[in-house]
Amino acid sequence: MAMKTLTAGVLAATLSFTSMAPTTAAAEFSRDDALVGITALLLLGAAIHHNRDDNSNSTPARSTPRATPRTQPRNDAWRVLPAQCLTQATRRNGDRVRFFGQRCMSNNYRAVNRLPQACRVEFRTRDGGVRRGYRASCLRDQGFRTTRQ
Repeated sequence: MAMKTLTAGVLAATLSFTSMAPTTAAAEFSRDDALVGITALLLLGAAIHHNRDDNSNSTPARSTPRATPRTQPRNDAWRVLPAQCLTQATRRNGDRVRFFGQRCMSNNYRAVNRLPQACRVEFRTRDGGVRRGYRASCLRDQGFRTTRQ
């Protein structure tokens, strides 16, 4: 608090001792002084411009990372399933199931181990056989698609 009071007192004394009458500033420049000043400003501007050009053409070593648009598609070719493996069968209760058969997928699809286990299906058919594979709707919901035939 004492420091604020001291500062305010010094400011008040300074203002009271200064003259309040406006004075004219005598600023005279010769033609040579003006040319030197203008030349200095032009050189400074050229140096700044040259520096900006150099930075835009070179790759900065450590600068702020810029967001670049993605030009390459993601490598998700493993999410394309062979259409010839898509089949449907009827369960014992009469419901129809669309699925990718396990044997066909093992023979025609390299990334069987990457398929979601939640999509696995195993059921008995009307004739008593057992079918295994991956439910088509579940795989579609997980982002998989089929090749076109």
